[in-house]
Parts: sequence; C-alpha cells; structure tokens
Amino acid sequence: MTKPEVPIDVDPETGIWRTDGLPMIYLPRHFLVNMQKGVETAIGAEAYRAILYASSDLSALQWCRAEARTHGLTPVDTFRHYLKRLSQRGYGQMEITALDEEAGTAAIVVRHSAFALGYGPETGRHVCYTFEGSFAGGMRYILEMAGRAGVPQCSEVACAAAGQPECRFELRCDAVA
Repeated sequence: MTKPEVPIDVDPETGIWRTDGLPMIYLPRHFLVNMQKGVETAIGAEAYRAILYASSDLSALQWCRAEARTHGLTPVDTFRHYLKRLSQRGYGQMEITALDEEAGTAAIVVRHSAFALGYGPETGRHVCYTFEGSFAGGMRYILEMAGRAGVPQCSEVACAAAGQPECRFELRCDAVA
C-alpha cells in the first residue's frame, strides 16, 4: 500500500480534519453504502437520487470554487483535480474520457466505484447515482467560469453493480431560456 497523496491536517484541539483548508470527514466505505441502502428503503431510490443530485451538484460547485482559489487552477484543471481527489479518497478511480468545455459535455468512467463494490455486480441496477450531481457541479463550475449559460445534466449510463465492467457517466448541457 502506498502513502496517500492527499494532505490531511488534523487540528489537535478540535479533531477537525482538513485537506487544502477544507474541513473533511473520514468514513468507512460501508457506512456510505449502508446509508444509501437505508435511505433507498425508506424513501425509494429515485427520491434519494434527486436529493443527492441537488446536494452533490452544489457541493461540487462550492468545492471547485474553493480549490481553484487555493491552487490557482484553470476551470478544466479544477474539475480534473476534483475527480483526482475523489479518487484518492476511495470513491473509485475516476477518469474524464471526453470533455468539450464549449459544448458543456463530458464522459467520465469510474472504475472500482465504492458504491458498485458495496452493492455487488448481482444487484442488476445503477447504484452510483451519487456521482451524477458531483460531475454536473464540476461542469457547472467550468461553464460559470466561462460566463456561459446552461444547466449541466449528468446520467449514469453503465454501472458495475448492473454487471458492467465499469461505471460510465455522460454529461450534457441544456440551454437556459
């Protein structure tokens, strides 16, 4: 096992963990997967998906704004940095396989998704929808910095929990009227 590249600072007084100045929480993977399963049971997968999409979109946008200031990154590099940090934190190995910042489109692959691994390949459905809002928020940051109108929409089009070799996501941008 290699030493993580993610800088983690722990405040000895408060116990708060920070990476690049942002407060963080360190959780076991099974906690997030079990929480998702529990909420799906309580309110349904589609309702939870909608809640996660909105909150993940906003969180990704806020994260990208903060990290761009901290590191002086371009908007596209900020989005790539976001996926790198998610990968380093154990969510899965994320890679942008296509990106057109003018059109606001992208394709992203997630290998070894924490959610797909937690559910297992026999689940038979897409379970990595938590990433949809995160990827949309990252694209929203790119559009915001370019001064472009539009609402990024992300869809999980393949999932390892549905028996696919990897999870795949597609981003497109809907024009704002």
